[in-house]
Amino acid sequence: MIKGILSNPILVMTVILFSSCTVFAKGTSPIQVILQRPVGTLRMGDTPKFTGIVTNSGQHTKERLIVYLSLVSLEPGNEHPVDLEDWSAQKALRIDSLLPGQVNTHDWGMRLIQSGKYGVALTVVNPREKKPVVSDLVPFDVQRKPMLSVSRIFPVALGEPVALLMLFGLILVAQRKGKL
Repeated sequence: MIKGILSNPILVMTVILFSSCTVFAKGTSPIQVILQRPVGTLRMGDTPKFTGIVTNSGQHTKERLIVYLSLVSLEPGNEHPVDLEDWSAQKALRIDSLLPGQVNTHDWGMRLIQSGKYGVALTVVNPREKKPVVSDLVPFDVQRKPMLSVSRIFPVALGEPVALLMLFGLILVAQRKGKL
């Protein structure tokens, strides 16, 4: 019987395809995770909200899920993980229970402290499974924010010399009148 199956190439291909589909289906997690970047230009000093969406598409309740962000620098030649402590991002979130079909949405605020190219991903760890589920990497650019503002510098740059000239003038007038 096995000899008959092996002699039929269409049947062999069907068995191989069915087997590989079954293997892939076993490797997929019922937990789905998506991370969405905020709309618009991101600048140093901003605190945008990245929206994380965790969905239980399985048939069983998932408990004690741990969800956290990972940030990496994508600057060419300087790629490296970034410590989120400096970026004031929330460290982790625990989802006590996620029912079948239930969706958990959470906004992750991140203070942008340095300009450059970055990527962020959301990871979900289920203590009962061997592999975490990670969202796609969400790339984003942080634009440099001008550190000097003309509206703050101009009054000082103009005001100090004018004030010093006025003081010097008052001293000269007082000396001429003989009061000093």
